[in-house]
Amino acid sequence: MPQTPAARRYAKALLDLAQAQKAEEVIANELSQIVTAIADPAIEKVMLLPTLPLTARKEIVEQLITSAKPNPTLSSFLRVLADNDRLSMLKDVYDSYQALLEQASGKVRAQIRTAAALSNKELKSIVDAFSRLTKKTVLPTVTVDPTLLGGVVVEIQGRVWDASLLAQLRRMGDALAQQI
Repeated sequence: MPQTPAARRYAKALLDLAQAQKAEEVIANELSQIVTAIADPAIEKVMLLPTLPLTARKEIVEQLITSAKPNPTLSSFLRVLADNDRLSMLKDVYDSYQALLEQASGKVRAQIRTAAALSNKELKSIVDAFSRLTKKTVLPTVTVDPTLLGGVVVEIQGRVWDASLLAQLRRMGDALAQQI
């Protein structure tokens, strides 16, 4: 999901503050809860109104802070977002924060597509292989895609390893077409 440069800057600043307090995970969890609360259709609709006065946005944030009782750093951060009229990017800030936190802790997300469901042993084998390759802890998300016909496709940080039967057949077809 694309994240704006501004969202990444805010996320980086929040992560720096969280790391100074050794509260990275606590803030991640609290921020997730607040993002979920703001994503409520009724609240989101009001928050995204361009005509909503800044004082009203600040009041909504204060109510969220009062009810959620987040870490003081996160409370201050939310107030800064409200003051700068940046609450609309809170979800992007959270996504960027999560990505930066994973990177800082040596983790990487992997999208794994397979033609059929994987056994635990097969999944572990794939995760272990890509952990060795990336030298990071791999956090897999597995989806079954029967159009692959067989094999697996792994995507990590925009790089794709395609060992599917569909890709192999396509490569064989291309090779045969070049010989004709």
